[in-house]
Amino acid sequence: MKFLRRKLGVICCGHVFRGERKVLLVDRLAGNDWGFMCGGKDHFGSKDGHFVIVGVLLDSDPSLNEVADLPPGWEAERKEVGAAWIRTRSDDRGA
Repeated sequence: MKFLRRKLGVICCGHVFRGERKVLLVDRLAGNDWGFMCGGKDHFGSKDGHFVIVGVLLDSDPSLNEVADLPPGWEAERKEVGAAWIRTRSDDRGA
């Protein structure tokens, strides 16, 4: 599966936006919004989100296409780039 719309607008954390860290957590909110985060806990609040097109993220990490079929209300997480994505319902986090 691949993201068919490379110009799809998504949110990413500041660490990913600045190229400091890779995407290790992808969240697909119930409203179809996508979030691409590093998975770290050291963010700077809601002002640390950046709006980008998914194609920019795919250029630096084509393996993000592996979660293109993630349904709304789900998230996928991996320990490192190249590791398998573990998919869970977003509301199951911490359960």
